[in-house]
Amino acid sequence: MRFCKGHLRRRCSALVTALALVFTSTGPSQLNAEGFGDQSLGWTRDQEAAVAGYLQRRLQRQGQVINDVWVEYWLNERAERLRQASNIPLHKVSTLTIDERSFNAFALPGNVMGFNLGLWRTAETEAEFISVMGHELAHLRLRHFSRLQNANRQQSWLAISGALLGIALMSSNSELGAATFTGAQASAIQQSLAFSRSMETEADDLSSKTLAEIGYNAQAGAQVFRRMQNQITYQSSASDYWQSHPLPTSRVARLESMDNGTMENSPDHQYDVLRWHIAHTQLPNDDFAHWPNRYQSLLSSQPDSSALPDELIDQASPDLILGWILHQEDQFERAQIREQLATLTQLFPDFDPGWYWLAHNTAQQQGHGACREARTYLDKIDATYIDVLALSQQLAARCQPERETEARALWLWHNGEEGAAFNLLRQAIEQPANTSQLARLRQRLTDFERQRNLLPS
Repeated sequence: MRFCKGHLRRRCSALVTALALVFTSTGPSQLNAEGFGDQSLGWTRDQEAAVAGYLQRRLQRQGQVINDVWVEYWLNERAERLRQASNIPLHKVSTLTIDERSFNAFALPGNVMGFNLGLWRTAETEAEFISVMGHELAHLRLRHFSRLQNANRQQSWLAISGALLGIALMSSNSELGAATFTGAQASAIQQSLAFSRSMETEADDLSSKTLAEIGYNAQAGAQVFRRMQNQITYQSSASDYWQSHPLPTSRVARLESMDNGTMENSPDHQYDVLRWHIAHTQLPNDDFAHWPNRYQSLLSSQPDSSALPDELIDQASPDLILGWILHQEDQFERAQIREQLATLTQLFPDFDPGWYWLAHNTAQQQGHGACREARTYLDKIDATYIDVLALSQQLAARCQPERETEARALWLWHNGEEGAAFNLLRQAIEQPANTSQLARLRQRLTDFERQRNLLPS
């Protein structure tokens, strides 16, 4: 799968395969039922999480990830529902949005899935988008990385050394890194293409069955690939991609022939609202998604008040409410928007995007009181988001300087600047502000070192 840009696109087409090879050189471990991760690769659950974190940080450092708390939350919720809809054991899944307008999605070792901006443009319904997500999740469920590594066992050491060096060099010199990477991978990738087609077909089949089981239109995959075929008909670069994947026409025919049933009404999780948000914030000149029609009646019935419309609250959807607030924010004062966001978080206390936007709005006020209040809102968020870490760092600098070093170290670490995070913590430990800060800094350093040491050797 490819998720690089411009002149690096061909060279990066092997990156997913290489990353699989990089992390499959460990021998099997003695695992218990509570601790297993990807047994096919001999990983514990902690190792699996460490690999996931490493890969996400590499992509963050390359500047290819779009960080948006709302989109990340929605993707993770949908991925978790798909993960639970199978008796094939698979632990926590992470999702990323890649800043690339081409249609693509990919899966990586450690249960990481990435989705290009172009997928939001091409998939016009939630079922179509979820069909692609289900396909990538199927790669993980079916342990395709282990099978790919076995198929390339003779080239694995060459691939591993070349991939590691290439990834390291890409951080500072993309041309040199890509050239090193490509030279090491050429033979292994070429020999794995036919096997990849087989795995793609297996993933299509499992995805279609899973969609039907959880109520989505099982034909959605055929629909999105048919639209994809129309998009690539006149693209000269398309043949490069389809060397390692079944042609869309073949996939459409197979998916349509599968008797998994169809659903006239697939689940609705406000995909059109998220799609509008993506278009509005990331592709404003593309104009592929407009403000959803479902809001139009609310505009005409909305009284002259800053309170959320009762009809909107009655629909009990945090995504629907947040979309309304963000679209209408120019119509109200900042304090009124804050009141709406506070209502949202009261109604849905587990909705991370609500707490983030409430904190962001509150942080725009002056004074230590507003700063500390904003930090309490961020504390309601358990998951890790780059935008949350960035705002937390800004707030710490304003009103909790004793926490600034730790906040900045976290932000550096998750952005792929591990060395800078280590140096910052070690310097601060030498001259701590107080014993409480010293304990926190030491614990954070220990956590980082543990994650690094968990990576398969």
